[in-house]
Amino acid sequence: MSAFAWDWQKLPSAPLATRAIVWAVGAIALSMLAALMILLPNQEALEAATQREAQLKAEYRLLANRVAALPDVEAQMRALNQQYATLIAQLPEEEELSGLLAGVNEVGIRHQLGFNTLKWQPRKHGSWLDAIPMTVVLTGDYASIGAFSADIAAMTRLVSLQDFVLTRTEDDDIHAPLLLSVSATTYRYTGEGIATDKEFVQ
Repeated sequence: MSAFAWDWQKLPSAPLATRAIVWAVGAIALSMLAALMILLPNQEALEAATQREAQLKAEYRLLANRVAALPDVEAQMRALNQQYATLIAQLPEEEELSGLLAGVNEVGIRHQLGFNTLKWQPRKHGSWLDAIPMTVVLTGDYASIGAFSADIAAMTRLVSLQDFVLTRTEDDDIHAPLLLSVSATTYRYTGEGIATDKEFVQ
């Protein structure tokens, strides 16, 4: 039999010191087992709480940054809204379209240009803007055509020029007048009313 073997049946009759040692070892073992059973779940809960705390801190920092930036965002929204309102104000009302055509004609006459064609083309409908193209075909010298284009771009009502085609009226004569064919487009606002600052920020 091993020297360390123990006959537990002899424990009641063992010396008091031996019994005390055995009971002390047993009590310590039971205490450690109880501590493990109590502390292990609490340790898992602590780790979960620590992770949740880190997540909440990150969310708080993000929210704080957003709140700090809110005045800048509101100022940008007000500026954009003002630019939007200014742009809409440059678009002609329906009753102004005939006057706009006459205005283009007056600019051409002021620069001594001759019109071959000046008329509206079919309207192109959009979700909140209608594009209203105008066909312009005119003759004149280079400087006059350039001045005409600059004045059209500076008109109070928004008119954009595109699809320029510039040729000579007579191919073999370098002194012949120039022929300009261009599409001038204005826009008619058909959407809802201009949004307020509050509506932009939301």
